[in-house]
Amino acid sequence: MRTAEVVIVGAGFAGAATAYRLVRRGVRNVVLIEREPVPGMHASGRNAALAFQALADAVEARLAVEGAAFIAAPPEGFADAPLLRRTGSLLVAGAEGVTALRALETPLRALGLSQAGAISVADARRAVPALRGAPFAAAFWNPSDGVVDIHALLRGYLDGVRAHGGRVVYRRMLTGVETAGGRVAGVATDDGNISTPCIVDAGGAWAGTVGALAGVGTRTLQPRRRHLFQTAVDIPIDRDWPFVWHNDLDVYFRPEGDGLLTSPCDATDHPPVEPVVDETAAQLLADKMPRAFPALAGARIVSGWACLRTFSRDGRFVIGRDPDLDGLVWVGGLGGHGMTTSPAVGRLGAAAVCGETSEALAYFSPARLA
Repeated sequence: MRTAEVVIVGAGFAGAATAYRLVRRGVRNVVLIEREPVPGMHASGRNAALAFQALADAVEARLAVEGAAFIAAPPEGFADAPLLRRTGSLLVAGAEGVTALRALETPLRALGLSQAGAISVADARRAVPALRGAPFAAAFWNPSDGVVDIHALLRGYLDGVRAHGGRVVYRRMLTGVETAGGRVAGVATDDGNISTPCIVDAGGAWAGTVGALAGVGTRTLQPRRRHLFQTAVDIPIDRDWPFVWHNDLDVYFRPEGDGLLTSPCDATDHPPVEPVVDETAAQLLADKMPRAFPALAGARIVSGWACLRTFSRDGRFVIGRDPDLDGLVWVGGLGGHGMTTSPAVGRLGAAAVCGETSEALAYFSPARLA
């Protein structure tokens, strides 16, 4: 029978980053299994590539800042070219959202983002002319945010795993979890069994399914579908614009090619199966865009796709050892922030595998969902 110190399920950002951190700590017999023929076929490869650090949850914001710093300056040999293009981010809100936007400044500066802060409406419109006529009363600028080469980032993790002795196996479906005496004993796959004392559930939208196979349930993890649309617009686009998010109406855009990549920020509960584009999302975008950004009212959808982001019941990340099955470690429920936080999430996942404790692991522990 094949053996492994750790079997990680899922080669998206959560699983790849955890595997990378484990092998860097000296854990060599790590096997990363992925059901698809290539990595990043789902949320890890279908997101908007936004490095966004102004998260509402203070602990998750700390992980985002740590992650963005890693992506901006990865270890030598991690990538062949820069991973982060620092375009910045611009959050805008109406009169009722002014206080919430201004409240971001103090915690972000405490995390080292000294240039993040409020700017005037006039300055926001000068920076992004597409905001002409947009209904907002406040703007928040963070120059250290930007756009990430998500495929190069994921490849950097996976190359690092292999370089340090880990194995990455594609087209491998988890079919069961073997237990003995209340602890993990191995996994069953569609290509045989692997004896292991530790499983990392980094299955993304399928994380709850993995938990069910292990006999502990989904730990409330629920996939939700989100759409992104590539649009053509009739106004000049500057590739160096920041990404712009209207907090009140929950819609955003960023330059992509000759047009804009946009999302209506839909979040519809969805089973863990391949999502298809729902035309109601395009209608939602058509409703939100003229209200949020009148200058972009004529945006025309060129293409669109959907992905599944996964959330816990309370919206908080789920990272740590399962309270009911020894040897099962969760790294999931990352919502839309898995890419930016992945360096820090991987560090926490590896620490949990190695039996460490910390305030962050206590905060994200799946025990709260048991």
